[in-house]
Amino acid sequence: MAKKKNTVEGNEPTELPKPTVTKSKRLSWMWFVPLVALFLGLVLVKRHVDDLGELVEVSLPSAEGLVQEKTEVRCRSVTIGVVETISLSDDLRVKLQLRIKPDYLHLVRQDSQFWVVKARISGATISGLSTLVGGAYLELDPGSGSEGRRSFTGLENPPPTPNSVPGLRLELVAANPGSVDVGSGVYFRDSLVGKVESRVFEPRSEEVRFGVFIEEPYRELVGSNTSFWVSSGLEFTVGAEGVDLKFPSLDSLLRGRVSFGEIGEELRGERIDEGVVFPLFVDLKAAESSAFESEGEFLVLFEQSVKGLAEGAPVEFRGLEVGRVNRISFNLVTEADDSKTPVLIQLSRQLLEKHFPPDLFDEGGAGISQALEFGLRASLKSSNLLTGQRYVDLDYYPEEGAASLTVLDDYLLLPTVESGLGQIEERVTAVLDKINDVPIEGLLAQLEETTVEAKIAMKTLNERLVGTGPLLAESQATMGEMRASLESLNKLLSANDTQSIPSDVRETLAQINSALKPLSGDGAVYGDLSRTLDELRSATRSIERVASTINEKPNSLIFGKSSSTKLIPRAKK
Repeated sequence: MAKKKNTVEGNEPTELPKPTVTKSKRLSWMWFVPLVALFLGLVLVKRHVDDLGELVEVSLPSAEGLVQEKTEVRCRSVTIGVVETISLSDDLRVKLQLRIKPDYLHLVRQDSQFWVVKARISGATISGLSTLVGGAYLELDPGSGSEGRRSFTGLENPPPTPNSVPGLRLELVAANPGSVDVGSGVYFRDSLVGKVESRVFEPRSEEVRFGVFIEEPYRELVGSNTSFWVSSGLEFTVGAEGVDLKFPSLDSLLRGRVSFGEIGEELRGERIDEGVVFPLFVDLKAAESSAFESEGEFLVLFEQSVKGLAEGAPVEFRGLEVGRVNRISFNLVTEADDSKTPVLIQLSRQLLEKHFPPDLFDEGGAGISQALEFGLRASLKSSNLLTGQRYVDLDYYPEEGAASLTVLDDYLLLPTVESGLGQIEERVTAVLDKINDVPIEGLLAQLEETTVEAKIAMKTLNERLVGTGPLLAESQATMGEMRASLESLNKLLSANDTQSIPSDVRETLAQINSALKPLSGDGAVYGDLSRTLDELRSATRSIERVASTINEKPNSLIFGKSSSTKLIPRAKK
């Protein structure tokens, strides 16, 4: 390229200087626009990803009622996510991918639980009715573990009490649980304080294990000495105190009931932690029997029938319960005699401490020996005439004399005495035997023979007096024969055997009257029987009224009897 020359008028042409070109190192402001756009795009993407949350995998046996991308995941009725995908695994289990919102990811912990909430009817329990309108949903119980877990196995049925709810969780073991089932109430002195959460049958031990939840305000009511027992159903008992009829609540009748408490005067004991296992007794009587603390065992040999005496029957001292009957068996004695029935009784330390000061029962063997010298005896007595139940009574019988303390097959032997109805029966039998021993038949035969002879003599006399004078001599002879017959009769009547008949009869009647006096209108036995029958009639009338009310108004079991006093008159038929 030719160089340009600058010409000026009147001068010679000159060359122009060359420009210096340098590259700029500064970035153009135009590049800031795409960079800002890229940054904003990344922020929006991150925000979108954060808004989506994380995926949590849950395995369930069925996807009934669940809809992909519509079924919600809730916690305490607050939506925290949604079911994103539903698939089926190789083992035919349903796999759910749950998209949990970021703000609620801290609720997914190691011991979290998932289950499907839907309408359920189980026994007397109805739940999930709200899902009939809004559809089923997944419920999350957060638990209390650490965060970070993302794979769970869902529950087939919802837990009665979530793990996050504070309280005391125990385990009860029973061989015969009766009507107790999941949802049964747990009561303390007729107040509802918890419920049964689970029931599992163990085939090896043939026992049923219950998971029990006690609400937090009542967990201090359970201690190391607490006993649990089944108390459900209609209770009708006839005992020494009379007739006892108890109607349970409708909830207890349908779902069963578990009660707990301390037996007798026992203290509650130490505080316990969760997971402690307690036995579940079939009733209160079995629980009391298990808490029995023996102070001493004694062997009693009864020479009468022990029908009506059962193991667990009370042992009383002058009306105060001091023990129980432990065993009734001939195997208690190595050389058993079938004329005497062995009964092993136990005295209770708790009952003795309750009824007597320490100086009356802490004397050991010396105290028992002294009591036997004063006439301490054991006897069978009837506790209820209707049921025939009996108990062992301990009392002093000074007329029996002193007895020494003996040992039979390592058992202290207590002497016995007949009493009660057995004693009355024995007295009546003795009186009847004495009457049978009196030779009444022989005496009556002699009296009858003498009377016949007297009649014959009188007839002969009458016939001869009708005759004439010559017969007077014969009449005199006949009078002599009659006089002899009368002397024989007088001699027979004045005999000792004949004179003892009236006194024996009077004595026998007096003994019978004395023996049957307790059964008279003023007697104690008659009074007890009368009161028992009155109580039985009252209980029968109560049952009839309840049956009549249920027949006329079946819903009274749920709503109770109407309190209105305005009765609607019935129309004429």
